[in-house]
Amino acid sequence: MTDPALHTLITTTSAGLLAYIALWSGLQTFNANPTNRFMRIWVKLALYYAAYTMPVWAILLIMVWSQGLILAQLSLPTVLMAILMMGLYFYTVIVQPNRLRLEQHYIDLDLSTPLKVAVLADLRIGIYGGKPRHIRKLVSTINALSADAVLITGDWLYYPSADLVGQLMLFKGVNKPVYTVMSTSDLCYQSMNTTKQGQPLLEDTLASTFDVLDIKYIGQQCTSLPLRCARATNEQSVTSQPNSKSNKSDNIEQDHSKINSLVAVLCGWQDMPKKPTDIVTSEAADKAALGTEIANATSPVIILASRFDSISDLPKSLQPRPLLITGAAKAIQKNILLAQKQNDIRRSSEQSVLFYNSRMGKQRGLYQHANAQIFVSSGIGTRGLPFRFYRPTIDVLTIR
Repeated sequence: MTDPALHTLITTTSAGLLAYIALWSGLQTFNANPTNRFMRIWVKLALYYAAYTMPVWAILLIMVWSQGLILAQLSLPTVLMAILMMGLYFYTVIVQPNRLRLEQHYIDLDLSTPLKVAVLADLRIGIYGGKPRHIRKLVSTINALSADAVLITGDWLYYPSADLVGQLMLFKGVNKPVYTVMSTSDLCYQSMNTTKQGQPLLEDTLASTFDVLDIKYIGQQCTSLPLRCARATNEQSVTSQPNSKSNKSDNIEQDHSKINSLVAVLCGWQDMPKKPTDIVTSEAADKAALGTEIANATSPVIILASRFDSISDLPKSLQPRPLLITGAAKAIQKNILLAQKQNDIRRSSEQSVLFYNSRMGKQRGLYQHANAQIFVSSGIGTRGLPFRFYRPTIDVLTIR
């Protein structure tokens, strides 16, 4: 192949790649239905789809450099560094978000029978995540777990498509009870994606989508959380006993009564967007009522929230302390400093790790606070720029 022919091939391929990135990201931007920030979303999507082309760009770079064309003056270490950066970008954008993993954690909450829950945080269904292959893998992984329930801490959306139900329909295949709250960003998408006439562009609200998918939305309310795995274990053990049929029935009823007496109380602590003063006052009253319900609970309490900020509103001096499960930890550092000033956090090595990790973006795991135990889930989805350095994680909590 002559140099002119090679030059034509490289030029044509480069133009084709650039055209693919520009046009496909533009089409996907329209699919996200933005009424504002169009250019911002287009740039993010262009960066995202550019990652798919990195292997081709690396081959073109090698061809150009080896043939002494445009980049002949570059040194070998420079070319190798460029190829390494392309590979790293491809890995963090395309490969890493698909490397779903499970992390096991054990938490003491004075339960006589262990409760196992799968925690999902920061799903970010939208321009980066929520592809059918992503959700199928997520659902199959959850279904294979021996968990009592699935808890989702909010941050469901990140510039979703108009057909919200269609995009999330695969979640209907989850074979366990699913409980969730919404984050402030989830609640804001309805007000952001509106036409000039004030009509929402999203065909379905997230709340109505939960109804279709059999997902229980528990914002600002409490519900009992049955121990399904423990019940199944007891039923199996009772069935294996060589008793008469009537004795089996009596024993099963006794075991069901015992299990039902050990249920945990699951409460959703819902954060709201900024609203007029009268609505804020009403929501403050709702939170106060929920706090009273938590304080009067006779069973251990698990609180599902989208933000670490919720810790400041929880009732104090509860025994046993409730377990707060949260995902989005944007305000951890500010609240840790505030809590330290108020002497709410016991000074220990664990708390210093929490403060350090909040600065390094690794704010995950179990921590101790004066008002509650806090579990921060590491999350699954991607927001902002499309690359991800940490593997998406489903946290499996065994609460004892």
